[in-house]
Amino acid sequence: MVANMVDVVRIPKLGLSDYGDLVAWEFDTGDRVEEGDVVAVLESEKASAEIEAPASEVLLEQYVEEGEEIAIEVGKPLAVIGEEGESAPSVAELEDDGGSDDGRSSADEAAASPNAGSAGAEANGGTAAAAADVKATPRAKRRANDEDVDLTGIDGTGPQGAVTENDIEAFLESGDGASAGGGDESDSDGGSTADVKATPRAKRRAEEEGVELSRVDGTGPQGAITEDDVVEFASGGGDHGPDASASASGESSGDGLTVTDSRELTGARKTIAERLSESAREKPHVMGTREIGIERLEEVTDRLQENGVDVSLNDLVLHFVGRTLEDLPEFNAHFEDGEHRLIDEVNVGYAVDSEKGLVVPVIDDAPNRDLEELASERRRLVDAVLENEHEPSDLQGGTFTVTNVGVFDMDVSYSIINPPQVAILALGRRKPMPVERDGDVEFERGMTFSLTIDHRALDGADSGAFLDRLAEYLEYPGRAFDAV
Repeated sequence: MVANMVDVVRIPKLGLSDYGDLVAWEFDTGDRVEEGDVVAVLESEKASAEIEAPASEVLLEQYVEEGEEIAIEVGKPLAVIGEEGESAPSVAELEDDGGSDDGRSSADEAAASPNAGSAGAEANGGTAAAAADVKATPRAKRRANDEDVDLTGIDGTGPQGAVTENDIEAFLESGDGASAGGGDESDSDGGSTADVKATPRAKRRAEEEGVELSRVDGTGPQGAITEDDVVEFASGGGDHGPDASASASGESSGDGLTVTDSRELTGARKTIAERLSESAREKPHVMGTREIGIERLEEVTDRLQENGVDVSLNDLVLHFVGRTLEDLPEFNAHFEDGEHRLIDEVNVGYAVDSEKGLVVPVIDDAPNRDLEELASERRRLVDAVLENEHEPSDLQGGTFTVTNVGVFDMDVSYSIINPPQVAILALGRRKPMPVERDGDVEFERGMTFSLTIDHRALDGADSGAFLDRLAEYLEYPGRAFDAV
């Protein structure tokens, strides 16, 4: 049971993705912290989040190492603070408290409940009946049910001998747990993956990485392959395959080329890579382009600036993109669970090239903002990203994304859609474009707009309609700004 005087530093509700890195501890064990001090920094989903101390006490114990990748779960304990010299509880005790700091243990609740563990007892006969008598925390029971683990075969280390979620995890990582739920695979051909002893996590990771488990050397109990073994193999960390030597600088790759530098993806860069790879695999991307004149739009920008309105041409483009999304709501949408979900709010993401990679802050209610307000919000978001001072909330709620590749002197970009959105628009560089008028060819300033769509939700005709409507706004902005 957790001492009542200890305060737990837990992960609050952040709106980040499922996994992230604890990139920094701002205090060491034994340091005194004040309530509200930032004690740790988490990084996930292209954003950083600061974790604050809940009270003014001494940092007694850190449960996560700096640089460690962890599951971003609300209530997950990261550290404890308390009076100097006070003993720190174990992670198992904290987790079994169910996220509260009042010293109440889920194991105690399980022991007090006469029906604890009885769910599903009839389904498995005597085994389930025996499991019903096992003292276990609710989290342990859920995990055992998910992994098809028999609780009667696990020694509990929790209060009063209760089985905790950590006990389930230890069992799964052990040689005995590696084969849980997989007895039917023993008749497979010799040398197959089914004959390889590996933990459930290792099997899932191997499937994600496309790794053949029979090629991996296990370092777990009884030679079982662990998730770390799979990760090391996939990254070429050992002598497991022809490309393993490519991980070291100066050594040769599998095709005989010399590797001068090998850079492991971590933190935000790793998250970006995973999300965009997933989008490229799952979404059938189709791109269409159109050259649109911007001379009148530049004139409007100049007139607004002369009248004291601090806006750029890109701000006007963002405004008109928002209006186009209002006109064609099928683009202002998400594709999730096989459904094309149209969104009421029009929140335009604006991609920013930062030191940590491409980050997409979101301008809420883009078409209905005052132009000066929209421009101010865009500048604030861009500055926050470049200074790495943006909040997770700055990146949430996007319904469509705009990326400006013109700053790199590019015209066209086959951009990857930011999931779960259904389209992304790339702005090319400003350039002279030939325009035919009454048989004469003249040059006017314009830009190439590249629209990439998710073909599951949208078609080529939809792309044409979007670019046509956007062109009407950009080439004849006076129709929309009667007062200008």
